[in-house]
Amino acid sequence: MHWLSSLVGLLALLLCGGCEALYQSYTFTEPLQTTLPLQVAGDEVWVTSIPVGADVYIQPYTPEQVPSHATDPAAAHGKTPVRFTLPPGSYWLELALDAEVFENYFSPPYDDAQFEQDGAASEALIFRPFSPGEKRRVLRYYRLEKQAQQGQTLIALFHPRGTALERVAALYPPGEQYRFAPNELLELLQRVQVPRNVQDPFLALLTRGGKAFWSVRDEYAVALELRPEVVEGHIIALYTGTPLPDPLIPDGGGFH
Repeated sequence: MHWLSSLVGLLALLLCGGCEALYQSYTFTEPLQTTLPLQVAGDEVWVTSIPVGADVYIQPYTPEQVPSHATDPAAAHGKTPVRFTLPPGSYWLELALDAEVFENYFSPPYDDAQFEQDGAASEALIFRPFSPGEKRRVLRYYRLEKQAQQGQTLIALFHPRGTALERVAALYPPGEQYRFAPNELLELLQRVQVPRNVQDPFLALLTRGGKAFWSVRDEYAVALELRPEVVEGHIIALYTGTPLPDPLIPDGGGFH
């Protein structure tokens, strides 16, 4: 099992290292009252994924160390959507999904599977059983800074790279589950130059899953995630020399 953890960690390191020359991320938050499927408070954390059903593992965050699959049984926290308590601190949230979920998007053996940059810190793009007899799975890792007495949420998005909104909609839960002020959010999409014909499908996915991603060719991408009182956004320049929409973000993020 040790060799597998090392392999996953090495692969994630190589992939993230390869992104430094191509991706530059700009982040922002937009105050906007939203309603999630539930309320979280105190030391509660609510984690879900698109699609749902991902295994959730929690492990301490270690600076300058790429996360790898958590083999400690105590790290397992159930399947998304899941709610649990977590002491204040820095953590890696690992989410794992069975490969069969993506059979309509990738061809076995899934070795070329890639997902959009929605804010995940790293991922393992090789589908391999954790142990003999288990299904192949894909891993994504998210950084969580748990604040004291502050309920927090995380939505992990498994959006196959280059897939149109209309097609990836099949991964989302049916029906509206999130509420927000549509006019305010529409203004935000216009400000970051999401085309008019994309705005309505984008908002529809936000009401169903609370998170959505859109990209334009090899120029830039927009990812929005709903939280209880703010919309968290990521603007990603796919090539660092590409001009971004103006006006955009007052402060630019670093490479990731």
